[in-house]
Amino acid sequence: MSKYFIGLMTGTSADSIDGCVVDFSNGFELIHSKSNNLEKNYKLKYEEAIKKGFKNRNDDEMVHKLEESLNKSSVELIKDLLEEIDTSSVSGIAFPGQTMFHDAARSYQIGCAQFIADEVGIRVIHDFRNYDMQKGGLGAPLVPEFHKYLFAESDKRKVIFNIGGISNGTYLDGEDIRVASDVGPGNCLIDLVAMRDFGIPYDEDGKIAASGQIDQQLLNSLLDKILTKGYPRADDKSFYYNLDELKSDKPENLLATLSELTALCISDFCHSFDLPREILLHGGGTKNNYVMERLEKSIGSSLKLTDHLIPSKYVESAAFAYLAYLKRGLLVDPRR
Repeated sequence: MSKYFIGLMTGTSADSIDGCVVDFSNGFELIHSKSNNLEKNYKLKYEEAIKKGFKNRNDDEMVHKLEESLNKSSVELIKDLLEEIDTSSVSGIAFPGQTMFHDAARSYQIGCAQFIADEVGIRVIHDFRNYDMQKGGLGAPLVPEFHKYLFAESDKRKVIFNIGGISNGTYLDGEDIRVASDVGPGNCLIDLVAMRDFGIPYDEDGKIAASGQIDQQLLNSLLDKILTKGYPRADDKSFYYNLDELKSDKPENLLATLSELTALCISDFCHSFDLPREILLHGGGTKNNYVMERLEKSIGSSLKLTDHLIPSKYVESAAFAYLAYLKRGLLVDPRR
């Protein structure tokens, strides 16, 4: 009997593709997980496409090649995961694709679910964001339903944060989602400046940011533009990339300021809804020590990772596996 779901995730940081095999038949069980780096220059080309204002697959040959690269990387990771299990035990593969554009009317991801289904011979569930929007949701964030499933406890209030390219938070009041929203940039602006000004994909451990000084005037300007957006909301990455203030004579100061921005956007969400005692974090941003230090200072309470239930890195891929389990997307069957 098929009981496993495979979840994939390539977030807005666009540096790797994560995958996991999950069993929901008797509670939550993480069977196997793996992460592969995306092809060389994938992240750089993805960032270029976002900055150009991508709206349609046919806009640019580079975007078409990005999609081919994502398809290939996704199939490779799925086959790696299938080496550990019996293929016939898999009910479906959750493939969220790579978000290129998202607003209140439409969400667009590259990646071909039919190609993946044909290559591995397993049905694929995809287009989760548009499915959610058709049901009255915002299309993002989508992880909160999994946050509720895995972390909710009666009579306990807690916040779970995903610090990815964009940060999003889920406020759980007992077993109910009180509010879930994107809240601001996570890693995306930090990575943008690290690549543009230092020629590196990210600021490892936040070491460069830690050597800089926070520009309070710049920080206030950025906060004014972001915090007025309110909650709940779904953010498009291009909004952050089009901010005029992302320049400085001292790029280490800009990194320090953007790291503080990430921390304060998360803190604002927490304090906007009577700050709960328990705050759990996952996502790539948890690896940035400087961001974590600033976040702990701005929130004023200790923070914990989700690792006691699931490794932080695989929360999102497991979340999409859960959405596939709930049939919250479109289904394609292999044609052979």
